[in-house]
Amino acid sequence: MNVEFKDIYVTLGYQEILHGISLTGRPGQMTGIVGANGCGKSTLIKSLFGIVPVKKGSILLDGTECRTMTKKELSAAVGYVSQEVPCIFDFSVREIVEMGLYARRHGRKDGKKLVQQAIEKLKIGHLSERSILTLSGGERKLAFLARTIAQGVDTIILDEPTNHLDIRHQLDIMNFLKKSGKTVIAVLHDLSLAAHYCDTIYLMRSGACLAHGTPEDTFTRHNIKTAFDVSGAASRNSEGVVEFKLNLD
Repeated sequence: MNVEFKDIYVTLGYQEILHGISLTGRPGQMTGIVGANGCGKSTLIKSLFGIVPVKKGSILLDGTECRTMTKKELSAAVGYVSQEVPCIFDFSVREIVEMGLYARRHGRKDGKKLVQQAIEKLKIGHLSERSILTLSGGERKLAFLARTIAQGVDTIILDEPTNHLDIRHQLDIMNFLKKSGKTVIAVLHDLSLAAHYCDTIYLMRSGACLAHGTPEDTFTRHNIKTAFDVSGAASRNSEGVVEFKLNLD
């Protein structure tokens, strides 16, 4: 599914948070959104779901304006995993994943099988009968990502998907998303993961897009210095793998 944010402006209170941001997520590709804290990354993706109101601009899913879609239609098209996944009800992990069946575009036939497949893909079978209230932040994130798989969506949007996860689970999630064949848009703080996994990166600064393109084109020394006030850049190593290196001297 093609996702387009077109000239998005968001004002909260009396402050303009986003100033004409445009972004495109394409089928089968991973698009990263990076930038310093408070630059508007999370606000941008929340605008797709109406969590924050858009003052001006359009958000299109395969050419259809999101604001004309019902909540169930939107849920059938896009899965969302937020930065934090607080829970107040004592559901099991399996029950959380089963909630994804409600929004499936093509119904809930073979629901138990679909739920089990989602659990297995995220390697959380050992957690499936545990209460969501007993899990760590990272384990909860895995459970809610499994729920998006059970939804059967074409597009997944994530806010810091590797937050609270150890390095093994970070790599497992990023590898899964990369190979999923879905449209993936992710807010990321780890520039090394972003450079290695993302096809396209949007680098934000103060509510606007500073640069976008391939990791090498976006993570230049000038752009990194402007966005983060540190020295670093992305480049391809001798094996053709994109790496981000931070200069600490």
